[in-house]
Amino acid sequence: MAPANLKILLTTLLQTALVSVVPAGDASSSSDWNLIWSDEFEYSGAPDPEKWGYDLGAGGGGNGERQVYTDELENARVENGSLLIQAVQTNGDTRAPTYTSARLVTREKKSIQYGRVEVRAIMPNETGTWAAIWMLPTDALFSDLYWPNNGEIDIVEHVGYEQDPLSLQLKGVNFLNNLHSTIHSEKQNFLNSGGIGASTYLEEISTQFNVYAFEWFPDGMEFFINGESYLRVDRETDVAIPVRNRPDDTTPWWPFDQRFHLLMNLAVGGNWGGHFNQDFYGSSPHPIGIDYNGNWPQTMEVDYVRMYEHSSMLSEPATVVPGMINPLDYIAERGGVYEILRSTKRGIATRCIEVHL
Repeated sequence: MAPANLKILLTTLLQTALVSVVPAGDASSSSDWNLIWSDEFEYSGAPDPEKWGYDLGAGGGGNGERQVYTDELENARVENGSLLIQAVQTNGDTRAPTYTSARLVTREKKSIQYGRVEVRAIMPNETGTWAAIWMLPTDALFSDLYWPNNGEIDIVEHVGYEQDPLSLQLKGVNFLNNLHSTIHSEKQNFLNSGGIGASTYLEEISTQFNVYAFEWFPDGMEFFINGESYLRVDRETDVAIPVRNRPDDTTPWWPFDQRFHLLMNLAVGGNWGGHFNQDFYGSSPHPIGIDYNGNWPQTMEVDYVRMYEHSSMLSEPATVVPGMINPLDYIAERGGVYEILRSTKRGIATRCIEVHL
């Protein structure tokens, strides 16, 4: 029997991972990837509780969003082989309606450090919607300030107003880029330099399934749409780490050497989803950027979600002791609770974890 209080010293090298470093973009052959987790949604009812949890409540997600997230079937359910995440208009007052929706997470179910995430989905199509398939850090190893210091990976984001004919008319364009992928860190995020990312236009984004994929290695990341690469981020050349007087700790620019989990949600309104509002566009018919008289409910439909491990990678995140298992996974498998104490010196992060099993 393990002692009641087991102290494990977890030391993670930030600069040198004990894995094969494969250049991003050179490893996308399907034969190189091993499926380690998936949900094919071949059942009916609530999302599989062994694979998905929920973030619940209001608060706007820090972005002024208008929806309340629930775990109700009307907001998240599986039917006819697809996961439906639905934003529902919950009253008939078209002057000030309210909305419910869902945000599904794998935080306590599945996390990965490096690998491939692939999602086949159809995006919503209404002014005021803000759909996202993205990742956040599970353990927050690099800073007590969770966001943005520990990073964020936006595999795909979509806002409905970019397809609104009136919005296009006011801007004098035939289309707007309606698919966005971005990574955020302490030094580069939407509050300062805007993060590192790319945007493109996908005509059938709301009318047919498209495959959004993200590949992540110690030295970089790559984003794909229907098998075509459209964004590559190299750790050394694309994230503005100072060349002269290079800091020993580069995690403020690259906090991605830690486990991340997946989130999928459909927000309503907010700083981006509600951008086509009367404050920014005097001719907009939408006071806060939401089409109250639109086609509600709106749906993000997901055919499958898959996570892969590259054949060159170890099955667990590397530690300084060859063969040591990842302590956080060991603890989680046994229903343990842990507290992380952090210290970073000369690019090496040391974690003292007090565990209760």
